Amino acid sequence: MTQQNELNKQSTFKRLRGYLRHYKLAFFVAVVSNLSYAGMDFLFVLALKPLTDEVLVNNNNEIMENVPFFIVLLLTVRGIASFISAYCMSWVGQNIVHKIQVEVVDKYLRLPSQYFDSNSVGKLVSKITFDTQQVATVTTDTFTKLLREGGVIIYILCFIFYTSWQLASLFLISAPLIGLIVSLASKRFKKISKNIQMAMGGLTQNTQEVVDGYKVIKSFGGEDFELKRFNLEAHKNRTQNIKMVATKAISTPLIQLIAGVSLALVIYFAGKQLTMGNLTAGDFVAMLGMMIMMLKPLKIISNLNSVFQKGMAAAQSVFETMDELEETDVGVEELTNVNGKVEFEKVNFSYNKENQTLSSVSFKIEAGQKFALVGKSGGGKSTVTNLLLRFYEASSGKVKIDDNDITNVTLKSLRKHISIVSQQVTLFNSSVAANIAYAVDFDSLSGSQRTIELEKIESAAKRAHAWDFIQRLPNGFEELIGENGSKLSGGQRQRLAIARALYKDAPIVILDEATSALDTEAERHIQAAFDSLTKNRTTLVIAHRLSTIEKADCILVMDEGEIVERGTHQQLLDNNSIYSNLYHLQFSKADHNQ
Repeated sequence: MTQQNELNKQSTFKRLRGYLRHYKLAFFVAVVSNLSYAGMDFLFVLALKPLTDEVLVNNNNEIMENVPFFIVLLLTVRGIASFISAYCMSWVGQNIVHKIQVEVVDKYLRLPSQYFDSNSVGKLVSKITFDTQQVATVTTDTFTKLLREGGVIIYILCFIFYTSWQLASLFLISAPLIGLIVSLASKRFKKISKNIQMAMGGLTQNTQEVVDGYKVIKSFGGEDFELKRFNLEAHKNRTQNIKMVATKAISTPLIQLIAGVSLALVIYFAGKQLTMGNLTAGDFVAMLGMMIMMLKPLKIISNLNSVFQKGMAAAQSVFETMDELEETDVGVEELTNVNGKVEFEKVNFSYNKENQTLSSVSFKIEAGQKFALVGKSGGGKSTVTNLLLRFYEASSGKVKIDDNDITNVTLKSLRKHISIVSQQVTLFNSSVAANIAYAVDFDSLSGSQRTIELEKIESAAKRAHAWDFIQRLPNGFEELIGENGSKLSGGQRQRLAIARALYKDAPIVILDEATSALDTEAERHIQAAFDSLTKNRTTLVIAHRLSTIEKADCILVMDEGEIVERGTHQQLLDNNSIYSNLYHLQFSKADHNQ
């Protein structure tokens, strides 16, 4: 298992490193700048050697006169190198984050429905907002500090080797112990970092639920309950972060202690060599300064381990999502010139192995017909539409459009010919016009193109009975409607969704409780609009309000995944069975409410 984790880590790092190929020049400039920055710090201490030997020992004041110019030059070069490295590293890091974010969202758009069923929204959002920023930290702060501080250590070790290889070897004795501590800490950091990713996902999910569901929370008095839930998630996140800090707080001083003991031994024996004449006073002072100077880079680099492991855990989480299997699209044929005939042939489907959702469902809708699905909740009505749109694949049987098995056609061409208006309306935080003409880059249109699109948008709005309330908006069709249409009422949101379907003008229309959010008066107008829309078009209606489907060509009554009755409204009433009972029950409730 440990070997597998190590392979995953290497694979993740290699994959992350692959993103640098697109920005090699900027990264190379950043590396050179960081090493130059480290070189200036090294030269500053190295200058102690000639100062000691020439100025203090030999009384050569000419060198002292040049010291101010030397310091200014070093600081100038150091400042320029710092700016270039910071800018280039940040540019590379943010470009990598942007590329990863786009790739993850692109992946989300291609993943099957089952993936979203099994993953919370908060965790998916956290991958884009939190995890990718952790990756940015690895590619910017971590690399910058590693190059700068690592460069200083390398320069110092080279100087010590050049001055006395025996002293350098003495210092390197501590390397195995430091490596052991780093290895143990890395494993701990990696485990905690994964837990932090999960905790952040839960925290994001809980926060989103509080923000999205504030009306329900307040109306049901759930403030204290939600606060306890959030406190629990925040506690998990806090605990993992404290563990991370504790591990860092133990490992860093240990590394410094071991390195410090090695440095003390080096200084001790350097003093011996000084008294024996094997080192000059300048060599000893410069070495002493470098030993002291090395403590800070060692501390910074040891602290980088936790940051690096956080970034690697985040990168692994992101790459796992990128490696998920995409929505199956084995179709190679383009579905064109659709008349609208829909057929289900002995279709079976199950969301899980335990319960059968659809059992041998068969029906045929001729082009231009209007079919309705009714029945109790959980009877399989929405599943029928999900299979028609291929959000899920049938376990067995066939679904056909115009005698074409839909598994043989491409998903894009299939869904192009189907419009859907569902009970749960989804709108986007853009203008009214952009929501109606969804997936059309409306803002980029100009001239006659824009005029044509506006005419189509206005026509769709009028037929959906949305024209009046749109005209009352301050900016009309250009009005921004807020997140999921938060500035609109439920009925207005529903009518915009209907207008969007009208605008698409597909030969097959699915109405999944499409009028559920409308009052009786508005529903009558919308129903008239739908009568116009569905003329000579195939329509599949899912409805609980049976009064809306009385004119359907055929009504299918579903119960526990099976079609138990079928026929016209009057035929089903005459049967005096399930449909008749549902119909009379609804009207008796309506009369009672009146």
